[in-house]
Amino acid sequence: MRENSRTNHPRPVASTATHKFAPGAHVVLEGKSDDAVFKVTRLLPDGGSGLQYRIKNEQEGYERVAVERLLTAVRQ
Repeated sequence: MRENSRTNHPRPVASTATHKFAPGAHVVLEGKSDDAVFKVTRLLPDGGSGLQYRIKNEQEGYERVAVERLLTAVRQ
């Protein structure tokens, strides 16, 4: 009788972590020298280094991907 190798490996468990910022939230990206304010445009899953976000600054013509630990909420 052959043993099925799939039965020896548990299924991955879905992450229960929740995003700290919602789409539309304004944040500052750590390490950005000009303290530019970014708007969260989309929530992304954990890419291996933490929950991720798509963020956009009005002066830039593109979106960035940033991990949550590098973002700080802007007090309005």
